[in-house]
Amino acid sequence: MSARTRSPELNITELDFEFHYFLKNISCRAVMRLPYSYRCKMATQADDCQRIINFFNYFRMMYCSIDIDDKTTEVLFMFLFAFICVAFLWLMSFNISTYFSPILKIISLKLHMNEYLAGVTFLAFGNCSPEIIANLMPVRADAPIFTITVGNTLAIILLSGGAVCFLRPFKMNGPCTLRDLLFLLLGVEVLRFVMIKEGAVTIWEGIVLFSIYVLYVGINIADVVLLRFHIRKLRKEVENLASLTPPPKQELAAKLQKLTLWEEEDDIRIHDTAKYRPSRESGRHFSDPVYFVTPRPAERPEAVDYDANRTNLHNSENPKNLLLFTELIQSLNPIDGEAWQLGGRCNRIYLIVRCPLVFVLLLFIPVVDYEKDKHGWSKLLNCTQIVTNPFVFITLVHSAVTSEYHTWYITLDFSISMWSPCLTIPLAIVIFWHSRTDVPPLHGHHLVYRHRSGSSLRDRKHCV
Repeated sequence: MSARTRSPELNITELDFEFHYFLKNISCRAVMRLPYSYRCKMATQADDCQRIINFFNYFRMMYCSIDIDDKTTEVLFMFLFAFICVAFLWLMSFNISTYFSPILKIISLKLHMNEYLAGVTFLAFGNCSPEIIANLMPVRADAPIFTITVGNTLAIILLSGGAVCFLRPFKMNGPCTLRDLLFLLLGVEVLRFVMIKEGAVTIWEGIVLFSIYVLYVGINIADVVLLRFHIRKLRKEVENLASLTPPPKQELAAKLQKLTLWEEEDDIRIHDTAKYRPSRESGRHFSDPVYFVTPRPAERPEAVDYDANRTNLHNSENPKNLLLFTELIQSLNPIDGEAWQLGGRCNRIYLIVRCPLVFVLLLFIPVVDYEKDKHGWSKLLNCTQIVTNPFVFITLVHSAVTSEYHTWYITLDFSISMWSPCLTIPLAIVIFWHSRTDVPPLHGHHLVYRHRSGSSLRDRKHCV
């Protein structure tokens, strides 16, 4: 007697066995092939439908709570969800350009990186982290992840790289480019060997692949150290040549040119983008026949004087809380005044439509930008975010881990986050007491780390 019929007193047959494990083995995609009257029951009982959800159970929302019972309504809701996906993509793009990119520049400055090292570390991690998170989600459990990753890599190299070369022409460093291509070929060949060999991929093979990237980053760090060593050495040589009487002009000019080139490679600057914002007259450039020719920048963009931006509104005779609530209202204004004045009717409609999403970002993500006055400091808003950001972040993460749902949405768990104000409220009070409205505090760099938690909130919402 087979294992499937080992209880004859209960008359268990193979058909009973299949029905017993049917809901455990069926894919949630099969729900879409059932009649509408059965989809709610299948969405609530199939194990796979419970496994692939995050903050919302969309199947249960559509077929139980909303009770979709015809194809037309279903298609309309698919268009609605597609629109929500586009809104999330725009939200991610706006967050990166407005909050994430400036903070990466500041962190790179504080860590004394050059732009190349920041690109292969922070920027590379920022590019690949959403894909890593998506690949680890249950919805990608049966997906061809290797093929998807290769396709994404090709899109980044060809599409994004080509667009950057067209829009922002730059000079490529020959040795650095050769080194990158060699590491790219090494990584591809090792990954190819791992994929074509027999058997499953082992953890040691994964460690080898990860070690290639660690080695690549280590060589880039060593390159920066050697570059700065040779810059110091070349500066001494220039000083020695300049002290000679008469100085060798040709040799001195050659060394100065080399020194300038190396210093530009080692420098990381925050450019003043205010001079490159569109004006009312900028529309005429689109009719220019040479618009689609990649321009060559005449000179290097001017760097921002971030020390002056920090203190340009400071006056020691002002009260510490001067214009406190006015500053709060201005900081939470989701419409850019300059964009409103310079934009046309369509652009103003666009600014109005995006207001709710921008307001949520302004409410939770601190603005830390060296281009802005006071580096984006808003005393009352930032002190409030010290309390709200950890509370919301811990609540969302803890709720995602516990994964307890009420009908189609997740139940928020406050059992841990309720204790975070015990630490954050005293900290906010201390910072509020010692800070001013017209200049950011010297310890204001804590906003950098709160900004990262605020961006994590956005990533959590993006995974919904």
